[in-house]
Amino acid sequence: MNVALLEVLPGWPEAQTLSDVEMILLMVVGPLAFGAVVSLMVFGPKMARRGRGDAATSTEVERVEQR
Repeated sequence: MNVALLEVLPGWPEAQTLSDVEMILLMVVGPLAFGAVVSLMVFGPKMARRGRGDAATSTEVERVEQR
């Protein structure tokens, strides 16, 4: 899996070619890992509170009977 060969500007170093494993890591594993970290940052606190049974952050409403 080689990327398209392009001309490099004079004075700039030539780009090294990536192996297939490096390309898969860069294009598949990297974005999946980033998505997992962001998901844990967003949903982690909510999941931790759910396991603790914190009443202050609960969305359940108690029914109040009227007289």
